[in-house]
This record gives sequence, C-alpha cells and structure tokens, in this order.
Amino acid sequence: MDQAALAKRIGEVLREVPGVGSAFLGGSHGRDEADPYSDVDVYVVVANADDVSDVLTRVSQVLQRIAPILFSKTLPNARTINCITDDWLRFDLTVVNGFELAFLTGGKVKPLFDELGLSEPLSKAKPSPSQPTPEALLDIVNEFIRVLGLSVVVQGRNDLVVAQTGTNLLRDMLIRVLVMSNGVQTRRGALALRKDLTEGQQAALVALPAGSTWSSVHERTRTIADAFFPVAHSLTDRIGATWPGRFEQVTRAYLKDNKLPI
Repeated sequence: MDQAALAKRIGEVLREVPGVGSAFLGGSHGRDEADPYSDVDVYVVVANADDVSDVLTRVSQVLQRIAPILFSKTLPNARTINCITDDWLRFDLTVVNGFELAFLTGGKVKPLFDELGLSEPLSKAKPSPSQPTPEALLDIVNEFIRVLGLSVVVQGRNDLVVAQTGTNLLRDMLIRVLVMSNGVQTRRGALALRKDLTEGQQAALVALPAGSTWSSVHERTRTIADAFFPVAHSLTDRIGATWPGRFEQVTRAYLKDNKLPI
C-alpha cells in the first residue's frame, strides 16, 4: 500500500462511520507538497458539531479496517489520532467541525468525500493570519529569558546534561521565532521544518556549537541568544507587543554577576 492507496482506503472507511459528514486530505498532501516520506493527514468533519467526542471514539474503533495498525495514539486535547501501519506508513486523523477545518487549514485541503458540501466555501477561505499574536510571541520571549537565567542554577550544580537540554530548549524557541518572523501562514510539521526556514537560517542552526563541554555549552548559548534577540525584538516591534525589558535587563545582570555573560 502506498500513500495514495492509504488515503483512498481512509476515505472509504470514514464514509461508513456514523456522524462523519466529510473527510479532507490536509498537510503536505492538501498543499500538493507531499514527498515519499510524507504522512497522510486527514481532517474528519462531523455532520453535527455536538458529536465531535462521539465521532472521535467511533473513528478510533475502525483503525484496523483501514490497515493493519502497528501503533496508534490519541493526542490529549487535540482530537487527533496518530497512526503507523505495519509497513510504516503514517497517518493522522483529526476530528473537527466545519469552522475549525477552515481555520486550521486556510482551505488548503482536498476532499476524500464531501457530503456536507464544504469544498466550495473552503476554496474561498482566506489563509490564517501570518502575524503572531503578542501573547504567543511574548510567551516564547519570556520563556527564553527564564531558561537563560536558569543557566546559573545548572552550572552551580555542575549538571552538564541538564545544561545541554537547556540549550536545546533555547534552540527550539529560536526556531519558533524564526518561523514567525518568516510569516509562515500554516505551520508544517516538524519533519518539514526546512520549508519554513530560509537556507541561511538552516545553515546557521546546523552550525551551532555542539555543546559537549561547559565551554561549548556557553558558546552555544551565546550563539543562540545572539540570533534570538534581534529577531524577537524586530518581531515584537512589528506586531506592537511590549518587550519585557526589565526581565531581560535583570536576567542579563544576574548572568554577568555569576560570570555567565550572554
């Protein structure tokens, strides 16, 4: 079974599930960006918005009719079921109502079947706003500064493993603000991150120091911070958010006092 056959079979099975009105291919298949390594993302649209929970349960009970399932997991609070077949094809089933479908995908979907007649209005749907909310950006900025400050604690305890974990957290937050700054409208999955970053950004991330010793951890932290703050400052100004200046200032002084200038 290949991806196309899997998608076809998903549609056939979902069509028979009570309460399901439509099903659409999303993700890379919906955007015509799929490659041989893509998963198959399917949005399962309920006929009645009040039936989302019941339909999610029914969908979870028919997975083996789609294909022999090696692994499956329902994500908490996401109404998404992650699945891996015996031949390691991956597919996700997300149960939504019609409004959520338009909001989550910006209309970048293809129908497997559409008894609800959503295809035409979806074709006119506008992509979700590319500009992040101030709250979303400042959550990242504040957490970045907080993790920087914790460098003092980690070094004081001489815990290099936790220090390495901390730099990975900082790197992940750098990636998130880079993606925001690039104006990505519909975030792709982590496995397709290269499409959300410029070649220069990817090269800079790959070139980060490894962080296998204390000196390289400090260098890695400084390099990430030097990349993060200009982008985050610029993005904050662009969207009219209020930069947490005192938090940054006091944290930098705390780091300097403990001989960890960032």
